[in-house]
Amino acid sequence: MSNKNNKMIKLKDNSKKELSKDEINSLKEIAGKTLHNIKDNIIIFPNSIKESKDLEENSRIFDIINDSILTNNIIGFISYNNTQIKISSRFAVNDNEDYFLHYMLMKVLSLNIVNLEHSKDYDDSFDFLIYMFINFFKRALRQGLFKQYKSIKHNDSNVKGTIDINRYIKNNIPFNGKISYNTREYSYDNNITQLIRHTIEYINTKNRYILSYDSEIKNYVQQIFYSTPSYDRNKRESVINKNLNKLSHPYYYEYEPLRKICIQILRHEKLKYGTNNNTVYGLLFDGAWLFEEYLNTFLSKENFIHAENRKSAGGINLLNNGWRVYPDFYKLENDNNIVLDAKYKKLDKKSNEDIDRNDKHQIVSYAYTLNAKKAGFIYPLEEVNYTDENKIVK
Repeated sequence: MSNKNNKMIKLKDNSKKELSKDEINSLKEIAGKTLHNIKDNIIIFPNSIKESKDLEENSRIFDIINDSILTNNIIGFISYNNTQIKISSRFAVNDNEDYFLHYMLMKVLSLNIVNLEHSKDYDDSFDFLIYMFINFFKRALRQGLFKQYKSIKHNDSNVKGTIDINRYIKNNIPFNGKISYNTREYSYDNNITQLIRHTIEYINTKNRYILSYDSEIKNYVQQIFYSTPSYDRNKRESVINKNLNKLSHPYYYEYEPLRKICIQILRHEKLKYGTNNNTVYGLLFDGAWLFEEYLNTFLSKENFIHAENRKSAGGINLLNNGWRVYPDFYKLENDNNIVLDAKYKKLDKKSNEDIDRNDKHQIVSYAYTLNAKKAGFIYPLEEVNYTDENKIVK
């Protein structure tokens, strides 16, 4: 049951909201904390901050100034003691129906999940956990099924390990021709695969169709089921406790984010209703990065190059003087070059007054360097079926 002292605080990214003194007191301990301070128990997407457009190790999720809370470009949800903080995208309706965020995530993660009807008060944080689980699950299993050394106890005549004297005396006196011994062998039935199995079983209790919408997922689920014959639903808490430490394996590195998301899913109800242990849990997205990756899902099909500053990929030399810059998107096509700057924010479609002057100067310099015939900004609009012949500045 829900604790009557639990608080749900709904916010939007990159916004300011006045809070009650009670709400402020519940958030003071984590206000101003950086991603570096809390990253051990937080799922951050993209996995590496180095891939992010704006996030840094010292990026703060939110700040409290006077009686108001100020958020940044970070979207997601956080659990802290009895407080739930939900940060929707700036395009959410009433801080609740964040359809655009769901849509962008499914496009970027290449998910084709049928949108389910939710009640008005439905908490969609669990949906985001499932999206991330499917993504991490696929990436991890593509590396191969996780195997780990496991101690196995034997009691037979084929001795090939360390003899266990105590078990031998207990089981084989008087002598019956058997020897008790222990071996360490690679096994697919281990702590990690058991954790994944418990997570799959838990998700299936919520929606038994969501992990069967494509053949790749179904194949990986079957591999996990086949490899975990010792699965016991009653040992779930024990399995969680055995997987609390960070996984550092030089080959199976994709299993670490999967481990973290599994634990968050299995503990979702506890986190939702308060943990009282002064630990921050949650799932956070870089809104600006996610928007660019969403744009790339269709602009790449039109031969646009998506430059990435953090990865030093796709840059151009500005004015041929060795100064390398990274336009968000550009296309080199004979005499019809185009350069676009992505803006994850609301802009006025009727004028360009909301566009920062430095951004205007930057796009002009890109256009000049690339000899682009068209240049402009690409950003979300709330209008339905909006068309504008001049949406790209010529």
